[in-house]
Amino acid sequence: MVFFGAVLGKIYNDSGAATSIARGLTNKLVIRTTGKKQVYLTVLVCLIVEVAMTMGGIDGYVLTFTFIPIALVMCEMVDIPRRCIGGLMVLNCAFMACPGAPQVDNIIARSAILGEVFGEESAFAEIATQANYSISSTAAPIPGLVGVAIIVLGGYFYLCRQINKAKANGEHFEWGPVARIEAEEKKLPGFFVSFIPLIVVFFLYTLVPIIFKTEVQISVALGSGIVIALLLFGKNLPKRREKKERSVISRIVGVLNDGSNSYPGALMSLCTPAALAGVITATAAFGIVVEALSGLQIHPFVLTLIVVCVLVAITSSPPAALMIALPIALNIMLAKGFSAAEVLELSPGIMRIGALATTTFETLPFNGLIILTLNMIGCTHKEAYKPMLIQSVVFTLLGSIAATIILVLFPGLA
Repeated sequence: MVFFGAVLGKIYNDSGAATSIARGLTNKLVIRTTGKKQVYLTVLVCLIVEVAMTMGGIDGYVLTFTFIPIALVMCEMVDIPRRCIGGLMVLNCAFMACPGAPQVDNIIARSAILGEVFGEESAFAEIATQANYSISSTAAPIPGLVGVAIIVLGGYFYLCRQINKAKANGEHFEWGPVARIEAEEKKLPGFFVSFIPLIVVFFLYTLVPIIFKTEVQISVALGSGIVIALLLFGKNLPKRREKKERSVISRIVGVLNDGSNSYPGALMSLCTPAALAGVITATAAFGIVVEALSGLQIHPFVLTLIVVCVLVAITSSPPAALMIALPIALNIMLAKGFSAAEVLELSPGIMRIGALATTTFETLPFNGLIILTLNMIGCTHKEAYKPMLIQSVVFTLLGSIAATIILVLFPGLA
């Protein structure tokens, strides 16, 4: 998933397909407006671009490198202060855990549930096998979409207000320490054509299981998106004279190699927390913690929210938090007297709460992606972090709490 997401993101960046989407939306919606309306439309365009890429399978880590150059050019066009780009960058945080999203939060939450249910010596394995148990990437869709809506709308209107306030105070765009990006005059892929690979990934991974009751692996969906993107955008990939890439085939090989370069670092950011989770769950202390949590007289859904939030704050890693917390939640439900069948019935709710909760305290000031974003836009925490905090911590927490309350009141929605 990470490898293909990195390659797909590189294709969109180098071919100009991402720029085509942003420029098309900017020209159609933004450029002819002024004042506050222009700000609202600019932020909306950024949100649409990020959501398209996120729901199209481009990994959040890779999206940073793909989106920030676009945001810098757009902000110069409409005179939005550079420090606001950090807030624009996290607009898509809700969609990392959106039902059906081909993203790590959604996928690891599902894998953590399935791994516990069918693991060795699992109390669920026999009944799960008999019932042909599975869990969908769209688990608990209604509570999940309500949580996503709260995060998106809250973040959108808050950020628009902050940008308008900054402009009213006389702030303007300036490049500062960031190298100026010159608008390239090259032929870009068509606006509508640029959406096709992203739509294909979303259709295969999210819609095919709903419509045809057939699961498509995320690697197959992303691989299909890459093939289609290369067929559509191959001719738009740049020729690099220093590497003598003149033919379309040589340029395709070049972009595949370049896309692979960001894979090892992104992979290690997932593997290391996964190993940490495996070690922690094998210790005696872990059993003591589970026993202590089992004694808390709170609903398992609420417990899931608390445990995931705490663990993601400590580790700054959604995979680690999910792989530790979700098995705890399932086993605590057993300890509280739920039957294995009842736990399996409610497990989609556990998955959705877990996926949403990992978006809360992941983006604290020491998070690697936060530091990377601030470095790329040439800003300090003091200058640019507050909008990122409000959007990706405060509103994500509110959305997660809302989804949890809905599931506690209406467990049938799981």
